[in-house]
Amino acid sequence: MSAGRRGQAVRERLEILGLRAVLLAYWGTTSVLARRTDKPLTYGGESVHPKR
Repeated sequence: MSAGRRGQAVRERLEILGLRAVLLAYWGTTSVLARRTDKPLTYGGESVHPKR
């Protein structure tokens, strides 16, 4: 394996690790924030009561 290809492989691995770190931080933050809210999250037209 040449030095150029080796360097490219290292850069690709670092890029993948960076993406995983960002996703892990995102999901960890959203899960912590979701646990801190007192009521479940609902969106605009969403109803928590069944329709009659």
